[in-house]
Amino acid sequence: MKMPFKRTLRVKLFVIILLGLILSISAFFAGTFALNSYMKNVYMSDTNTQKRSARQIQSFASYVTSHSIKATDTQALRAWQEQHDNVYILIYNNNDIVFDSDWMIEKKGAYKYVITNSETGEIIILLQDNYGNIRKIKRKASSSSESQKKSDAVTADEGAYYGNSSMLRGDLNEFDYDFYPVLFKDGVFDVCIVDYSDDTIKDVGEIAIFVICCILFIGVIIVYFGREIGRMRRLTNEVMDIKDVDINGPITIHGQDEICMLAENVDTMRQTIIEQLSREREAWQANSDLVTAMAHDIRTPLTVMAGYLELMQNKEYSSQEELDEYIRISAEKAEQLRTMSDKMFRYFYVYSKGGDDLNMEMFPAGPFLDQMLGEYVVLLGENGYQFDIDISDKEAEIYVDLQGMKRITDNVFTNIRKYSDKSKSIDIRVYIDRRKVRIYFRNYINPESSKAESTHIGTLTCQKMAEEMNGSFTTCRKGKVYEATLILPNMLDNDDSHVPTQGLTAILSRK
Repeated sequence: MKMPFKRTLRVKLFVIILLGLILSISAFFAGTFALNSYMKNVYMSDTNTQKRSARQIQSFASYVTSHSIKATDTQALRAWQEQHDNVYILIYNNNDIVFDSDWMIEKKGAYKYVITNSETGEIIILLQDNYGNIRKIKRKASSSSESQKKSDAVTADEGAYYGNSSMLRGDLNEFDYDFYPVLFKDGVFDVCIVDYSDDTIKDVGEIAIFVICCILFIGVIIVYFGREIGRMRRLTNEVMDIKDVDINGPITIHGQDEICMLAENVDTMRQTIIEQLSREREAWQANSDLVTAMAHDIRTPLTVMAGYLELMQNKEYSSQEELDEYIRISAEKAEQLRTMSDKMFRYFYVYSKGGDDLNMEMFPAGPFLDQMLGEYVVLLGENGYQFDIDISDKEAEIYVDLQGMKRITDNVFTNIRKYSDKSKSIDIRVYIDRRKVRIYFRNYINPESSKAESTHIGTLTCQKMAEEMNGSFTTCRKGKVYEATLILPNMLDNDDSHVPTQGLTAILSRK
Protein backbone atom coordinates (compact mmCIF):
# COMPACT_ATOMS: atom_id res chain seq x y z
CA MET A 1 0.00 0.00 0.00
CA LYS A 2 1.39 3.35 -1.04
CA MET A 3 0.99 6.05 1.59
CA PRO A 4 -0.65 9.37 0.64
CA PHE A 5 1.88 12.08 -0.17
CA LYS A 6 0.95 14.27 2.76
CA ARG A 7 1.66 11.48 5.28
CA THR A 8 5.19 10.49 4.35
CA LEU A 9 8.12 10.98 6.69
CA ARG A 10 9.73 13.34 4.17
CA VAL A 11 6.73 15.67 4.20
CA LYS A 12 6.45 15.45 7.97
CA LEU A 13 10.12 16.42 8.28
CA PHE A 14 9.57 19.37 5.95
CA VAL A 15 6.60 20.52 8.04
CA ILE A 16 8.61 20.17 11.27
CA ILE A 17 11.51 22.19 9.80
CA LEU A 18 9.09 24.88 8.61
CA LEU A 19 7.42 24.95 12.03
CA GLY A 20 10.81 25.21 13.72
CA LEU A 21 11.78 28.12 11.48
CA ILE A 22 8.52 29.92 12.17
CA LEU A 23 8.88 29.44 15.93
CA SER A 24 12.54 30.47 15.89
CA ILE A 25 11.98 33.59 13.80
CA SER A 26 8.96 34.56 15.89
CA ALA A 27 10.97 34.04 19.07
CA PHE A 28 13.85 36.12 17.63
CA PHE A 29 11.61 39.10 16.85
CA ALA A 30 9.80 38.77 20.16
CA GLY A 31 13.10 38.58 22.06
CA THR A 32 14.55 41.51 20.16
CA PHE A 33 11.43 43.58 20.84
CA ALA A 34 11.56 42.68 24.54
CA LEU A 35 15.29 43.52 24.71
CA ASN A 36 14.81 46.90 23.03
CA SER A 37 11.87 47.70 25.28
CA TYR A 38 13.91 46.82 28.36
CA MET A 39 16.89 48.87 27.23
CA LYS A 40 14.76 51.88 26.38
CA ASN A 41 12.30 51.89 29.25
CA VAL A 42 14.37 50.38 32.06
CA TYR A 43 18.11 50.29 31.55
CA MET A 44 18.34 53.63 29.70
CA SER A 45 15.74 55.44 31.76
CA ASP A 46 16.75 58.83 33.09
CA THR A 47 16.96 57.57 36.66
CA ASN A 48 19.16 54.56 35.88
CA THR A 49 21.30 56.57 33.47
CA GLN A 50 22.01 59.21 36.10
CA LYS A 51 22.78 56.55 38.69
CA ARG A 52 25.32 54.87 36.44
CA SER A 53 26.90 58.27 35.63
CA ALA A 54 27.13 59.12 39.31
CA ARG A 55 28.81 55.79 40.08
CA GLN A 56 31.25 56.28 37.22
CA ILE A 57 32.07 59.83 38.41
CA GLN A 58 32.59 58.60 41.96
CA SER A 59 34.92 55.83 40.80
CA PHE A 60 36.79 58.28 38.57
CA ALA A 61 37.14 60.87 41.38
CA SER A 62 38.50 58.22 43.74
CA TYR A 63 41.03 57.16 41.13
CA VAL A 64 42.13 60.78 40.53
CA THR A 65 42.50 61.47 44.23
CA SER A 66 44.30 58.26 45.10
CA HIS A 67 46.79 58.68 42.24
CA SER A 68 47.18 62.49 42.48
CA ILE A 69 46.40 62.86 38.79
CA LYS A 70 46.39 66.15 36.93
CA ALA A 71 43.65 66.95 34.42
CA THR A 72 46.29 67.12 31.71
CA ASP A 73 47.74 63.69 32.50
CA THR A 74 46.33 62.00 29.40
CA GLN A 75 48.15 58.72 29.92
CA ALA A 76 46.77 58.21 33.44
CA LEU A 77 43.26 59.16 32.34
CA ARG A 78 43.40 56.65 29.51
CA ALA A 79 44.63 54.00 31.93
CA TRP A 80 41.46 54.41 34.01
CA GLN A 81 39.30 54.40 30.90
CA GLU A 82 40.85 51.16 29.66
CA GLN A 83 39.90 49.59 32.98
CA HIS A 84 36.32 50.78 32.48
CA ASP A 85 35.19 49.77 29.02
CA ASN A 86 32.45 51.54 27.15
CA VAL A 87 32.84 55.04 28.66
CA TYR A 88 33.46 58.40 27.05
CA ILE A 89 35.25 61.06 29.20
CA LEU A 90 35.01 64.81 28.62
CA ILE A 91 36.86 67.25 30.96
CA TYR A 92 36.24 71.02 30.80
CA ASN A 93 38.00 73.96 32.44
CA ASN A 94 35.64 76.87 32.00
CA ASN A 95 34.99 76.72 28.24
CA ASP A 96 38.19 74.93 27.36
CA ILE A 97 38.31 71.19 26.69
CA VAL A 98 41.11 69.70 28.77
CA PHE A 99 40.56 66.04 27.86
CA ASP A 100 38.31 64.49 25.23
CA SER A 101 38.42 60.72 24.51
CA ASP A 102 37.46 61.02 20.85
CA TRP A 103 39.25 57.76 20.19
CA MET A 104 36.52 56.01 22.20
CA ILE A 105 33.87 57.48 19.87
CA GLU A 106 35.77 56.24 16.85
CA LYS A 107 36.13 52.80 18.46
CA LYS A 108 32.36 52.58 18.85
CA GLY A 109 31.74 53.74 15.30
CA ALA A 110 29.67 56.61 16.65
CA TYR A 111 29.38 60.21 15.50
CA LYS A 112 30.02 63.41 17.46
CA TYR A 113 28.35 66.69 16.75
CA VAL A 114 29.14 69.98 18.55
CA ILE A 115 26.46 72.64 18.38
CA THR A 116 27.13 76.15 19.78
CA ASN A 117 24.45 78.73 20.42
CA SER A 118 26.07 82.04 19.49
CA GLU A 119 23.55 84.07 21.46
CA THR A 120 23.74 82.28 24.81
CA GLY A 121 27.11 80.61 24.42
CA GLU A 122 25.58 77.24 25.36
CA ILE A 123 27.42 74.23 23.97
CA ILE A 124 25.59 71.00 23.13
CA ILE A 125 27.57 67.89 22.30
CA LEU A 126 25.61 65.11 20.61
CA LEU A 127 26.94 61.54 20.47
CA GLN A 128 24.96 59.36 18.05
CA ASP A 129 25.61 55.58 17.93
CA ASN A 130 24.65 52.94 15.41
CA TYR A 131 21.55 51.95 17.40
CA GLY A 132 19.94 55.36 16.86
CA ASN A 133 20.58 56.56 20.42
CA ILE A 134 21.69 60.14 21.05
CA ARG A 135 23.59 61.08 24.17
CA LYS A 136 23.32 64.80 24.75
CA ILE A 137 25.82 66.73 26.85
CA LYS A 138 24.89 70.35 27.71
CA ARG A 139 27.28 72.98 29.04
CA LYS A 140 26.70 76.65 29.63
CA ALA A 141 29.50 78.98 28.50
CA SER A 142 31.29 81.45 30.84
CA SER A 143 31.02 85.27 30.50
CA SER A 144 34.46 85.60 28.88
CA SER A 145 34.11 86.81 25.32
CA GLU A 146 37.42 85.28 24.39
CA SER A 147 36.20 81.92 25.62
CA GLN A 148 32.98 82.55 23.75
CA LYS A 149 34.95 82.97 20.54
CA LYS A 150 36.90 79.77 21.22
CA SER A 151 33.70 77.91 21.70
CA ASP A 152 32.37 79.28 18.46
CA ALA A 153 35.49 78.14 16.62
CA VAL A 154 34.17 74.74 15.52
CA THR A 155 35.01 72.74 12.47
CA ALA A 156 33.11 73.07 9.27
CA ASP A 157 31.43 69.69 9.66
CA GLU A 158 30.40 70.45 13.22
CA GLY A 159 29.06 73.86 12.35
CA ALA A 160 26.96 72.43 9.59
CA TYR A 161 24.59 71.05 12.23
CA TYR A 162 24.13 74.34 14.00
CA GLY A 163 20.53 75.43 13.88
CA ASN A 164 19.60 72.06 12.35
CA SER A 165 19.64 69.90 15.45
CA SER A 166 16.11 68.78 14.61
CA MET A 167 17.66 66.56 11.93
CA LEU A 168 19.09 64.40 14.70
CA ARG A 169 15.85 63.98 16.56
CA GLY A 170 13.00 62.38 14.74
CA ASP A 171 12.16 59.05 16.42
CA LEU A 172 15.64 58.65 17.93
CA ASN A 173 16.20 57.93 21.64
CA GLU A 174 17.79 60.85 23.48
CA PHE A 175 19.61 60.62 26.84
CA ASP A 176 20.96 63.59 28.82
CA TYR A 177 24.25 63.66 30.73
CA ASP A 178 25.52 66.27 33.22
CA PHE A 179 28.92 67.56 34.29
CA TYR A 180 30.23 66.95 37.78
CA PRO A 181 33.09 68.83 39.52
CA VAL A 182 36.14 66.67 40.21
CA LEU A 183 39.17 67.70 42.25
CA PHE A 184 42.40 67.07 40.32
CA LYS A 185 45.92 67.76 41.52
CA ASP A 186 45.97 70.94 39.47
CA GLY A 187 42.47 72.13 40.39
CA VAL A 188 38.77 71.50 40.09
CA PHE A 189 37.51 70.57 36.64
CA ASP A 190 34.07 69.70 35.24
CA VAL A 191 33.88 66.06 34.18
CA CYS A 192 31.19 64.26 32.17
CA ILE A 193 31.31 60.48 31.76
CA VAL A 194 29.04 58.91 29.15
CA ASP A 195 28.30 55.22 29.73
CA TYR A 196 28.12 52.96 26.67
CA SER A 197 27.46 49.73 28.56
CA ASP A 198 24.05 49.48 26.91
CA ASP A 199 25.81 48.73 23.62
CA THR A 200 27.52 45.73 25.17
CA ILE A 201 24.31 44.55 26.79
CA LYS A 202 22.52 44.87 23.46
CA ASP A 203 25.21 42.96 21.62
CA VAL A 204 25.28 40.21 24.23
CA GLY A 205 21.48 40.15 24.39
CA GLU A 206 21.11 39.84 20.62
CA ILE A 207 23.69 37.05 20.53
CA ALA A 208 21.88 35.28 23.38
CA ILE A 209 18.53 35.66 21.60
CA PHE A 210 20.03 34.27 18.40
CA VAL A 211 21.54 31.31 20.26
CA ILE A 212 18.25 30.63 22.06
CA CYS A 213 16.36 30.72 18.75
CA CYS A 214 18.86 28.31 17.21
CA ILE A 215 18.46 26.01 20.21
CA LEU A 216 14.67 26.29 19.84
CA PHE A 217 14.89 25.35 16.16
CA ILE A 218 17.23 22.43 16.83
CA GLY A 219 15.08 21.40 19.81
CA VAL A 220 11.98 21.11 17.61
CA ILE A 221 13.92 18.89 15.20
CA ILE A 222 15.35 16.80 18.05
CA VAL A 223 11.91 16.33 19.62
CA TYR A 224 10.50 15.17 16.29
CA PHE A 225 13.37 12.76 15.62
CA GLY A 226 13.21 11.56 19.22
CA ARG A 227 9.55 10.74 18.77
CA GLU A 228 10.14 8.87 15.51
CA ILE A 229 13.18 7.06 16.91
CA GLY A 230 11.08 6.12 19.92
CA ARG A 231 8.51 4.57 17.60
CA MET A 232 11.24 2.63 15.80
CA ARG A 233 12.78 1.51 19.11
CA ARG A 234 9.38 0.37 20.36
CA LEU A 235 8.77 -1.56 17.13
CA THR A 236 12.24 -3.11 17.40
CA ASN A 237 11.62 -4.20 21.00
CA GLU A 238 8.25 -5.67 20.07
CA VAL A 239 9.82 -7.61 17.20
CA MET A 240 12.56 -8.87 19.54
CA ASP A 241 9.91 -9.96 22.05
CA ILE A 242 8.07 -11.81 19.31
CA LYS A 243 11.30 -13.47 18.24
CA ASP A 244 12.58 -14.42 21.69
CA VAL A 245 9.57 -14.47 24.04
CA ASP A 246 6.09 -14.81 22.57
CA ILE A 247 5.04 -14.74 18.95
CA ASN A 248 1.56 -13.68 20.08
CA GLY A 249 2.97 -10.44 21.48
CA PRO A 250 1.32 -7.23 20.25
CA ILE A 251 2.61 -4.92 17.53
CA THR A 252 1.74 -1.25 18.08
CA ILE A 253 0.34 0.29 14.90
CA HIS A 254 0.10 4.05 15.19
CA GLY A 255 0.25 6.82 12.61
CA GLN A 256 -0.06 6.88 8.84
CA ASP A 257 3.51 6.98 7.59
CA GLU A 258 6.23 4.55 6.54
CA ILE A 259 6.85 3.41 10.13
CA CYS A 260 3.17 2.56 10.43
CA MET A 261 3.38 0.63 7.15
CA LEU A 262 6.40 -1.26 8.49
CA ALA A 263 4.52 -2.12 11.70
CA GLU A 264 1.52 -3.32 9.70
CA ASN A 265 3.72 -5.50 7.50
CA VAL A 266 5.51 -6.95 10.54
CA ASP A 267 2.15 -7.70 12.17
CA THR A 268 0.94 -9.33 8.95
CA MET A 269 4.08 -11.48 8.89
CA ARG A 270 3.50 -12.38 12.54
CA GLN A 271 -0.09 -13.44 11.82
CA THR A 272 1.10 -15.46 8.82
CA ILE A 273 3.71 -17.26 10.95
CA ILE A 274 1.09 -17.97 13.62
CA GLU A 275 -1.24 -19.44 11.00
CA GLN A 276 1.57 -21.53 9.56
CA LEU A 277 2.53 -22.82 12.99
CA SER A 278 -1.11 -23.60 13.70
CA ARG A 279 -1.45 -25.51 10.44
CA GLU A 280 1.76 -27.36 11.18
CA ARG A 281 0.48 -28.33 14.63
CA GLU A 282 -2.80 -29.47 13.15
CA ALA A 283 -0.99 -31.43 10.45
CA TRP A 284 1.31 -32.99 13.02
CA GLN A 285 -1.63 -33.95 15.21
CA ALA A 286 -3.53 -35.31 12.21
CA ASN A 287 -0.53 -37.33 11.12
CA SER A 288 -0.01 -38.60 14.64
CA ASP A 289 -3.65 -39.67 14.86
CA LEU A 290 -3.40 -41.22 11.42
CA VAL A 291 -0.31 -43.24 12.31
CA THR A 292 -1.97 -44.45 15.51
CA ALA A 293 -5.14 -45.47 13.69
CA MET A 294 -3.31 -47.05 10.78
CA ALA A 295 -1.05 -49.03 13.11
CA HIS A 296 -4.15 -50.63 14.64
CA ASP A 297 -6.05 -51.12 11.37
CA ILE A 298 -3.10 -52.52 9.45
CA ARG A 299 -2.09 -54.87 12.22
CA THR A 300 -5.44 -56.73 12.17
CA PRO A 301 -5.54 -57.74 8.47
CA LEU A 302 -1.80 -58.42 8.50
CA THR A 303 -2.17 -60.76 11.47
CA VAL A 304 -5.07 -62.57 9.85
CA MET A 305 -3.32 -62.85 6.48
CA ALA A 306 -0.07 -64.01 8.10
CA GLY A 307 -1.98 -66.66 10.03
CA TYR A 308 -3.70 -68.10 6.98
CA LEU A 309 -0.48 -67.99 4.95
CA GLU A 310 1.27 -69.92 7.70
CA LEU A 311 -1.54 -72.52 7.63
CA MET A 312 -1.18 -72.89 3.90
CA GLN A 313 2.61 -73.04 4.13
CA ASN A 314 2.38 -75.84 6.71
CA LYS A 315 -0.40 -77.49 4.68
CA GLU A 316 -2.68 -77.46 7.65
CA TYR A 317 -5.90 -77.89 5.72
CA SER A 318 -8.04 -80.92 5.19
CA SER A 319 -9.48 -80.28 1.74
CA GLN A 320 -9.18 -78.21 -1.39
CA GLU A 321 -12.28 -76.25 -0.36
CA GLU A 322 -10.62 -75.29 2.92
CA LEU A 323 -7.47 -74.24 1.02
CA ASP A 324 -9.54 -72.12 -1.35
CA GLU A 325 -11.21 -70.47 1.66
CA TYR A 326 -7.79 -69.65 3.14
CA ILE A 327 -6.72 -68.17 -0.18
CA ARG A 328 -9.93 -66.13 -0.44
CA ILE A 329 -9.56 -64.72 3.06
CA SER A 330 -5.89 -63.85 2.46
CA ALA A 331 -6.73 -62.12 -0.82
CA GLU A 332 -9.52 -60.17 0.92
CA LYS A 333 -7.13 -58.97 3.62
CA ALA A 334 -4.53 -58.07 1.00
CA GLU A 335 -7.16 -56.01 -0.85
CA GLN A 336 -8.06 -54.33 2.44
CA LEU A 337 -4.39 -53.40 2.95
CA ARG A 338 -4.17 -52.09 -0.61
CA THR A 339 -7.24 -49.89 -0.06
CA MET A 340 -5.75 -48.49 3.14
CA SER A 341 -2.46 -47.75 1.41
CA ASP A 342 -4.31 -45.98 -1.43
CA LYS A 343 -6.18 -43.83 1.05
CA MET A 344 -2.98 -43.03 2.91
CA PHE A 345 -1.23 -42.07 -0.32
CA ARG A 346 -4.14 -39.85 -1.30
CA TYR A 347 -4.15 -38.22 2.12
CA PHE A 348 -0.44 -37.39 2.06
CA TYR A 349 -0.68 -36.29 -1.56
CA VAL A 350 -3.42 -33.78 -0.78
CA TYR A 351 -1.76 -32.46 2.37
CA SER A 352 1.60 -32.08 0.69
CA LYS A 353 0.20 -29.97 -2.16
CA GLY A 354 -0.50 -26.28 -1.87
CA GLY A 355 -3.35 -24.25 -3.31
CA ASP A 356 -1.12 -23.09 -6.16
CA ASP A 357 -1.11 -26.66 -7.56
CA LEU A 358 -4.88 -26.64 -8.11
CA ASN A 359 -6.31 -26.07 -11.56
CA MET A 360 -9.23 -23.84 -10.59
CA GLU A 361 -12.03 -23.40 -13.13
CA MET A 362 -15.44 -21.71 -13.20
CA PHE A 363 -18.52 -23.95 -13.64
CA PRO A 364 -22.28 -23.35 -13.51
CA ALA A 365 -23.28 -24.99 -10.24
CA GLY A 366 -26.52 -26.75 -11.27
CA PRO A 367 -25.41 -28.50 -14.48
CA PHE A 368 -21.95 -29.29 -13.11
CA LEU A 369 -23.23 -30.95 -9.93
CA ASP A 370 -26.06 -32.67 -11.75
CA GLN A 371 -23.58 -34.33 -14.10
CA MET A 372 -20.95 -35.19 -11.47
CA LEU A 373 -23.39 -36.58 -8.91
CA GLY A 374 -25.45 -38.30 -11.58
CA GLU A 375 -22.57 -40.53 -12.64
CA TYR A 376 -22.24 -42.01 -9.16
CA VAL A 377 -25.99 -42.24 -8.66
CA VAL A 378 -26.38 -44.27 -11.85
CA LEU A 379 -23.46 -46.54 -10.92
CA LEU A 380 -24.72 -47.24 -7.39
CA GLY A 381 -28.31 -47.47 -8.57
CA GLU A 382 -27.39 -50.49 -10.63
CA ASN A 383 -26.17 -52.14 -7.41
CA GLY A 384 -29.49 -51.70 -5.65
CA TYR A 385 -29.04 -48.35 -3.91
CA GLN A 386 -31.96 -45.88 -3.91
CA PHE A 387 -31.55 -42.11 -4.22
CA ASP A 388 -33.77 -39.08 -3.66
CA ILE A 389 -32.11 -36.09 -5.39
CA ASP A 390 -33.11 -32.41 -5.37
CA ILE A 391 -30.75 -29.97 -7.12
CA SER A 392 -31.77 -26.30 -7.10
CA ASP A 393 -32.26 -24.72 -10.51
CA LYS A 394 -31.17 -21.28 -9.33
CA GLU A 395 -28.26 -19.73 -11.15
CA ALA A 396 -24.89 -19.99 -9.45
CA GLU A 397 -21.26 -20.44 -10.36
CA ILE A 398 -18.59 -22.29 -8.44
CA TYR A 399 -14.83 -21.91 -8.79
CA VAL A 400 -13.35 -25.35 -8.14
CA ASP A 401 -10.63 -27.81 -9.10
CA LEU A 402 -12.19 -30.61 -11.17
CA GLN A 403 -9.91 -33.33 -9.80
CA GLY A 404 -10.49 -32.13 -6.26
CA MET A 405 -14.26 -32.32 -6.69
CA LYS A 406 -13.91 -35.82 -8.09
CA ARG A 407 -11.88 -36.89 -5.03
CA ILE A 408 -14.48 -35.48 -2.66
CA THR A 409 -17.48 -37.07 -4.40
CA ASP A 410 -15.62 -40.33 -4.89
CA ASN A 411 -14.90 -40.52 -1.16
CA VAL A 412 -18.51 -39.67 -0.25
CA PHE A 413 -20.04 -42.28 -2.57
CA THR A 414 -17.43 -44.87 -1.56
CA ASN A 415 -18.55 -44.45 2.05
CA ILE A 416 -22.19 -44.68 0.92
CA ARG A 417 -21.43 -47.94 -0.88
CA LYS A 418 -19.59 -49.40 2.12
CA TYR A 419 -21.71 -48.21 5.04
CA SER A 420 -25.16 -47.26 3.69
CA ASP A 421 -28.31 -49.32 4.30
CA LYS A 422 -29.68 -50.35 0.90
CA SER A 423 -33.19 -50.59 2.25
CA LYS A 424 -33.30 -46.86 2.96
CA SER A 425 -33.25 -44.05 0.45
CA ILE A 426 -30.12 -41.93 0.18
CA ASP A 427 -30.94 -38.21 0.08
CA ILE A 428 -28.89 -35.66 -1.87
CA ARG A 429 -29.81 -31.96 -1.73
CA VAL A 430 -28.19 -28.95 -3.39
CA TYR A 431 -29.23 -25.54 -2.00
CA ILE A 432 -28.09 -22.30 -3.59
CA ASP A 433 -28.19 -18.86 -1.96
CA ARG A 434 -26.60 -15.52 -2.66
CA ARG A 435 -23.24 -16.44 -1.18
CA LYS A 436 -22.91 -20.20 -0.99
CA VAL A 437 -23.70 -23.49 -2.69
CA ARG A 438 -24.48 -26.23 -0.14
CA ILE A 439 -24.39 -29.93 -1.05
CA TYR A 440 -25.94 -32.28 1.54
CA PHE A 441 -25.65 -36.08 1.68
CA ARG A 442 -27.75 -38.16 4.08
CA ASN A 443 -27.97 -41.92 4.44
CA TYR A 444 -28.87 -44.54 6.99
CA ILE A 445 -26.02 -46.69 8.28
CA ASN A 446 -26.04 -50.42 7.70
CA PRO A 447 -25.96 -52.08 11.16
CA GLU A 448 -23.54 -54.74 9.97
CA SER A 449 -21.05 -52.22 8.60
CA SER A 450 -21.29 -49.80 11.53
CA LYS A 451 -18.92 -52.01 13.57
CA ALA A 452 -16.13 -51.56 11.03
CA GLU A 453 -13.39 -49.26 12.23
CA SER A 454 -12.22 -46.39 10.05
CA THR A 455 -9.09 -44.26 9.99
CA HIS A 456 -11.13 -41.28 8.65
CA ILE A 457 -8.42 -40.61 6.06
CA GLY A 458 -11.05 -39.97 3.41
CA THR A 459 -12.81 -37.38 5.57
CA LEU A 460 -9.55 -35.56 6.30
CA THR A 461 -8.73 -35.58 2.59
CA CYS A 462 -12.12 -34.09 1.71
CA GLN A 463 -11.72 -31.40 4.35
CA LYS A 464 -8.33 -30.41 3.02
CA MET A 465 -9.49 -30.34 -0.61
CA ALA A 466 -12.52 -28.23 0.30
CA GLU A 467 -10.33 -25.74 2.18
CA GLU A 468 -8.03 -25.46 -0.83
CA MET A 469 -11.08 -24.45 -2.90
CA ASN A 470 -12.16 -21.84 -0.26
CA GLY A 471 -14.96 -24.09 0.96
CA SER A 472 -15.60 -26.53 3.78
CA PHE A 473 -16.50 -30.18 4.29
CA THR A 474 -18.11 -31.47 7.47
CA THR A 475 -19.60 -34.79 8.59
CA CYS A 476 -22.04 -35.65 11.35
CA ARG A 477 -23.48 -38.88 12.73
CA LYS A 478 -26.83 -38.77 14.53
CA GLY A 479 -27.74 -42.23 15.72
CA LYS A 480 -28.31 -44.34 12.61
CA VAL A 481 -28.13 -41.32 10.27
CA TYR A 482 -24.91 -40.13 8.66
CA GLU A 483 -24.69 -36.65 7.09
CA ALA A 484 -21.99 -34.95 5.03
CA THR A 485 -22.02 -31.32 3.89
CA LEU A 486 -19.88 -29.67 1.22
CA ILE A 487 -20.08 -25.85 1.05
CA LEU A 488 -18.61 -23.84 -1.83
CA PRO A 489 -18.68 -20.06 -2.49
CA ASN A 490 -21.25 -18.79 -4.98
CA MET A 491 -19.27 -16.66 -7.42
CA LEU A 492 -22.37 -15.31 -9.15
CA ASP A 493 -23.61 -13.45 -6.05
CA ASN A 494 -27.35 -13.81 -6.85
CA ASP A 495 -29.44 -11.61 -4.51
CA ASP A 496 -32.75 -13.33 -5.40
CA SER A 497 -31.76 -16.70 -3.99
CA HIS A 498 -33.20 -18.10 -0.79
CA VAL A 499 -31.65 -20.33 1.86
CA PRO A 500 -33.81 -22.97 3.57
CA THR A 501 -34.04 -22.20 7.25
CA GLN A 502 -34.73 -25.76 8.39
CA GLY A 503 -32.11 -28.42 8.83
CA LEU A 504 -31.71 -31.20 6.29
CA THR A 505 -32.67 -33.90 8.77
CA ALA A 506 -35.94 -32.12 9.55
CA ILE A 507 -36.72 -31.65 5.84
CA LEU A 508 -36.09 -35.26 4.95
CA SER A 509 -37.86 -36.63 8.01
CA ARG A 510 -41.18 -35.38 6.62
CA LYS A 511 -41.02 -37.90 3.74
